[in-house]
Amino acid sequence: MLVNGSQRLGVVYLVLEIKNSALLVGLTSFALGLPILLFSLPAGVLIDTLNRRRLLFITQTLALIGSMVGAILLWTGAISTEGDKIPQSIALVAIVAFIFGSAVAMGQPLRQAIIPTIIGRSNLMNAIALNTITQNVSQIIGPALAGSIALLAFDGFFVAQAAFLALGFVFLIRLRVPQPERKETINFTSYKRDIAEGIRFVVSTPNIRVLIILLIISALLVAGAWGSLLPKIARDNLGAGVFETSMIFVVMGIGTLCSSLFLASIKELKNAGGWFIATNILGSSLMIGLGLSHSYPLTLVLMGITGINAGFFMNLNLTLIQAYTPQHVMGRVMSVYTLCFMGGMPLGALISGLGAEITSAGGWFVIVSGIQLVVAITAIITQPSMRRMSTLPADGDVADV
Repeated sequence: MLVNGSQRLGVVYLVLEIKNSALLVGLTSFALGLPILLFSLPAGVLIDTLNRRRLLFITQTLALIGSMVGAILLWTGAISTEGDKIPQSIALVAIVAFIFGSAVAMGQPLRQAIIPTIIGRSNLMNAIALNTITQNVSQIIGPALAGSIALLAFDGFFVAQAAFLALGFVFLIRLRVPQPERKETINFTSYKRDIAEGIRFVVSTPNIRVLIILLIISALLVAGAWGSLLPKIARDNLGAGVFETSMIFVVMGIGTLCSSLFLASIKELKNAGGWFIATNILGSSLMIGLGLSHSYPLTLVLMGITGINAGFFMNLNLTLIQAYTPQHVMGRVMSVYTLCFMGGMPLGALISGLGAEITSAGGWFVIVSGIQLVVAITAIITQPSMRRMSTLPADGDVADV
């Protein structure tokens, strides 16, 4: 979805405009991710059962509503930077963030689950990398769109988001999506059973369990701090305005695009699990540098390298999980994936907001990155089976439920 990157950056920067507070940024990021914590697992059951094309339309409509609500609240002055309206404004921004998050809670695992049904395992890494490339375009254009706040103001920014989302319906109309094999009436009992089946598969499959654990740690320690504190670090440490901050994310998007193009060009990567853990080690080291940097050019360089590393991290993690997951539980496993990563981010953002109030935004970056670095080094030493995982497993390597 084109505006995912701009939605997060837009609401975060709107909060900073209302009141420059790391805690309030953390709370807003939490509101953005709370629907993922609440709705991701039930969404997985719907994805494995109901018409997936119809579900795509629903998620696109919900995101469009969020953008229009944001624009209307700004037009009417309900969201304002005036002192007596600050509490009300923060609450309303959190509501808009919650609507955006609700669209992501269904849309993210839905789009991920559709990919293997179309292309199969033999070209899975190529397809996931190509899908990431489209998301990279979103990450490049989205923050650039957020950078247009300086020209459009925040209300114009939300209108621009809505326009891009409306354009997306043109492509969805012609889209043909393979439907899930299982179709049955959903009730409370079947919901509980189906959710439990997806969780049981993840917990009982050793390598997928470790992949998910590393994903959770990354979400709580680094990604949460990243999404909520990087705009504040750019503002406080670098003196960057909204446009300069958006360019930091654009540079990262370009780096991720480059590594995704590389992975899209190769058929198989052996020992991909080991390479994935290595991205955790390098990414943590780069984050420490970002937390300490007071130079805008140095930060741009570090963000470019971070983007390249992030491309390997995202593509390899998702490819390995999907390659070793049977199709009939793919929607539920992708909902667990979304819950752990995108649901862990708001919890991490909330923790980061509190931590940054005690230390500083840059200081908290260094602390959480150091913790993840220790975890990643431990994993690469203690997980030989995972290190040997290939992006193209043999049929007998795929576990069943």
